[in-house]
Formats: sequence, C-alpha cells, structure tokens
Amino acid sequence: MTEAFRALAELGGARDPQLLARQLTLVFDGASARAGARVETLDGLATATVTVLLDAAGVAQA
Repeated sequence: MTEAFRALAELGGARDPQLLARQLTLVFDGASARAGARVETLDGLATATVTVLLDAAGVAQA
C-alpha cells in the first residue's frame, strides 16, 4: 500500500513522496483499526487529515 501511495504522491508532485506515502499509510492503518474496532465513525476526520497532509506536501488539487 505504501508503494502505491508513493507512486501517486510522486505523480501529484509531492516534495517528498516517500514521506507522504508513509504518512498516508499511517492514517489509513489507524482509520481502519479505529473503524474496525468501532471506536468511532471517523465522520470526515480521515478526509480532513489527509487533506492537510496533501496540502503540506505540496500536492496540487485537481
């Protein structure tokens, strides 16, 4: 999964695609674990978090 995120981050123009890929993997894994454990519904939280990471990495929005 991290490699797929890295490739997409590179295509999106991220300044450090490997770092962004690791960050996105962390968010994905954490969101999956919390949702799977039914700890919370994550209403908009994952999207907002990823948006901040993409902006900070310099990825252009489509």
